Amino acid sequence: MEDFKGSLGGLISYLFMVIHRESLKDRVIRIRNDSDKINSLISEFKPFIASVAQKRAGKFLRYGVDDELSIGLMAFKEAIDSYDEAKGNFLSFARLVINMRLIDYFRKQGRVRNISMDGQAGETIGKVIDKRSMEQYRIDSENEERILKIIEYRKELNEWGITLEQLVRVSPKKSSLRNHYIRVAQVIVDNRKLLDILLETKRLPIKEIEKIILIHRKKLERGRIYIIAVVVALLQNFSYLDVCRGDGGQ
Repeated sequence: MEDFKGSLGGLISYLFMVIHRESLKDRVIRIRNDSDKINSLISEFKPFIASVAQKRAGKFLRYGVDDELSIGLMAFKEAIDSYDEAKGNFLSFARLVINMRLIDYFRKQGRVRNISMDGQAGETIGKVIDKRSMEQYRIDSENEERILKIIEYRKELNEWGITLEQLVRVSPKKSSLRNHYIRVAQVIVDNRKLLDILLETKRLPIKEIEKIILIHRKKLERGRIYIIAVVVALLQNFSYLDVCRGDGGQ
C-alpha cells in the first residue's frame, strides 16, 4: 500500500481551483483593524501560544491560571499589531515577541539571568531562544508546526461537519480496517470523478466506490467519517498527521 503521506501530484493545482486558501501573513494584515477577527485569530492560535510559553517557562501552563499565558496572549496581539511582511514569517515573528515579553516578565520576577536583549530583534533571535542548541530548536519548531497543522486540520474538518473528538470516537482500532479505509481515501483522491462528487456533495460516493473497490456497502457507511477525514488530510497535504486511532470502528 502506498504510504498514507501520499503524493498528490497534479491534484494540487486542482485543489487551488476548488478552495481559495489565504496565507496567514495576508490574513494578519487584512484583519488588523477588526477586533472581532483579531480575537478569533488569537483564540485559534492559543495552542501555539501555549506551546511557546510552556517551552519558555519549562512547565505545563493553564489558561486562566498562569500569568505566562496571559502575557503570551498579549504578546501575540502585539505581534499582529506590529507585523509587516518585512519581518518575514508571521509565526516566527510572533514566537520572538512572545519570548521577549516572557523574558521581560521573568526578569522582573528575578527568574532570568544572563540573557542579553541588546541589538535588533533580527540579530538576537538566538539569545532570545535561550541559547538552546540548533537541534533542540529544530525539534521545538517541528512540534509547533505539528500543532499548527492540527489547528488547520480541525478547521478543515469543521467545514465537513466533523470534529476531532468525533473522529477519535469513530476511528478503527484494528490496523487492517484502518489501512483499508486509507486505501479507499487514496482511491478517491486519485480519481477525479470520485473527488468531484465528494467535494460538490460533501457525501461519500458509495455507489461509485463499490464499482472500483471490492468493499461492502455497510463497511463504507461505517467508515464514512474516517474516510472523509483521511481524504481531507491527503488533499491538504497534512503528511505527518496520523489520523486518529480511537475506540470506534469494527
